Amino acid sequence: MLQSVFLKILGMSWSASIVILAVCLGRILLKKYPKYISYLLWSVVLFRLLCPITLESEKSLIPNYSPALNEFFLEQNTAAPKETLMLSEPSDIIGEEKNTDNKSEVAQGILVQTISNEIEETPEVSQQNKLVLMSQYIWIAGLCLLLLYGTISLVLIRKKVSESIPLRENIYVTDKRISPFVMGIFRPKIYLPQGLSEQEQEYIILHEKCHIRRCDHIVKLVAFIAWSIHWFNPLVWVAFRLFCKDMEMSCDEAVIKKMGEKIKIDYCVSLMNLSTHHRNTYWLPVDFGENDIKGRIKNIASLRKMKKGVLAIVVLTVGVFIVCLIYLAFTRKAVAPEEHLDEETRVAENAQILDQQEKLPRTEVWLDITEHYRTHVGDPSNFYYIDENNVLWGSGRNEHGQLGQGTQDYDYHREAVRIAENVIHVDYSQKGFVIFLTEDYKLYGLGNAGCGALQQYDTFDGNRYLNDEQYFVSEPYLLMEQVKYACCGREDIVCLTEDNTVWTWGTVWCNSGAATLQTSMVSDGLYFIPKPQKVLDDAVLVTGGWNNHAALLRDGTVWTWGYNGAGNCGVADIAVVSKPTMVAEDVAMVWTNLALENYPQPSAEDIALAWTGKRQYNMEYDNISEFNEIYPKLLNNTVIQKTDGSYWVCGENVGEEEEMVHGAEADYFVICTYQFLPCK
Repeated sequence: MLQSVFLKILGMSWSASIVILAVCLGRILLKKYPKYISYLLWSVVLFRLLCPITLESEKSLIPNYSPALNEFFLEQNTAAPKETLMLSEPSDIIGEEKNTDNKSEVAQGILVQTISNEIEETPEVSQQNKLVLMSQYIWIAGLCLLLLYGTISLVLIRKKVSESIPLRENIYVTDKRISPFVMGIFRPKIYLPQGLSEQEQEYIILHEKCHIRRCDHIVKLVAFIAWSIHWFNPLVWVAFRLFCKDMEMSCDEAVIKKMGEKIKIDYCVSLMNLSTHHRNTYWLPVDFGENDIKGRIKNIASLRKMKKGVLAIVVLTVGVFIVCLIYLAFTRKAVAPEEHLDEETRVAENAQILDQQEKLPRTEVWLDITEHYRTHVGDPSNFYYIDENNVLWGSGRNEHGQLGQGTQDYDYHREAVRIAENVIHVDYSQKGFVIFLTEDYKLYGLGNAGCGALQQYDTFDGNRYLNDEQYFVSEPYLLMEQVKYACCGREDIVCLTEDNTVWTWGTVWCNSGAATLQTSMVSDGLYFIPKPQKVLDDAVLVTGGWNNHAALLRDGTVWTWGYNGAGNCGVADIAVVSKPTMVAEDVAMVWTNLALENYPQPSAEDIALAWTGKRQYNMEYDNISEFNEIYPKLLNNTVIQKTDGSYWVCGENVGEEEEMVHGAEADYFVICTYQFLPCK
């Protein structure tokens, strides 16, 4: 955990270094302009130093060093984490086991091999990892020392002014040798030395009140924390000092603007008189020492009025500059949005896939798809089940109208409500929509329409995606006919029709923050299919994972597509697999819709059992109260069982390499691989 945090901090710090250099260059260009503009520039430095979330853009000039650092330091000989599953050559099949809870195994009569969750550790650690291990402890020691220094300094200065005399409001006067400063967070106080004239007091109080009005006392505390975290970076030291200078000079300018240029001389004299007092250090986290008096006087002397139009253009330019510096460059290969492809291109690509299928050697695979129908699905948010009379019932939340009553509300419905009749199969998404199949092979859906899975709009709409509770379907809506099986992904749907063709639609993956979507409705992290699109022929099974899908064809080949951040599609170096890609042959079964109850982290043994279909989520629940607030832990894997009975898996918790994965909610580090490795 500490190593992952340290590597993340290193990546943030080096990316921030480029931003600091850019801001320093900007300060030089803005030398003749008011200092509040330069002060604004430091906001992006603080963001880059403290924000662990990676905002990426293909056009960004700021590189993202975190993945590169992680790849350099974390080698294959790193000791495996305790819960990581180590995989080796397949062992012999030792027996046949029937699992009545797993209908697919009963249907095929599959021989199940023994599974072990033995943990292997490598005896040696590489020099790079020794360096990381030593460096991370040095870093944490330096951080603790600086925070201790700040705390002690704060205690000492509080003790120094503890006997100050109230002047008025939150202003205090002390007989100690200090420069005027503000101290405090929620109730900031202004401290002045004795001996100031009334005029000097007026100027200084205006200056310090300007700090308080702009919340500089909080901003400087945040900057001190950022400096403490990145203490090893000399550019951060430079940035902190320049940041404090711009803060003070911008407050000087605010006083001059309010009182008029006629006070310039008197104000400068006051600053010179203050310079004879004891100076407080720059590095205290919550006070404002009166430093760099010479530079401040020069700035006041050079202060000139500027036209409002010119200032507006400069501020707008600086705003654009700040936004550009917020984003880092993409670390993975970008995928062109699907909606950028014209219909002719789509048809040509699909024809190429189908031609590729025809050229492959064929081994017959037969499955009874009805053995894969689901009658009980859900979690503590929503639960759906089909009773013995083929009536579909639902309970739980209804903010997307997902209970199919023609209404939308924010109540929690513990009692099940009747949704539809003649239903033979149901599946749901945790994003708030549900699909079900009727006896006449018609596929219906209801609930969240913001992601396009319910076919409510032709092009990706960022407003609907972000505000999905305003875009819902509260009554069963016919999605497609002649469907014999279907399942949900996170925000899309895949189905198998009566003629054994595979169709898919919806938002396969959207790796964009809210800010990006509001300004640009299409990004390189988006793959959107507005209407059902045929992608494969002659299939016997389709699966729906949290982010990716797989299809098993009659010739024994497995094809995958979707988000591949952890290598869970079995494809190397591509973030989004935008069209079905063949990843395995001689396959008898495939799984991607794997989940366990042991949230947030199941054991290695339970994961291995889930990979072989012997441990599943909520198989025996009959109503929503039985979930007890346990949400499923979704396993980001693709698992195949070959015709010889062996199990192979790719994705998270597989292999030995640790990589950063761009998840739906956040980035995280995990052991993963795109290679299919055999279960021991």
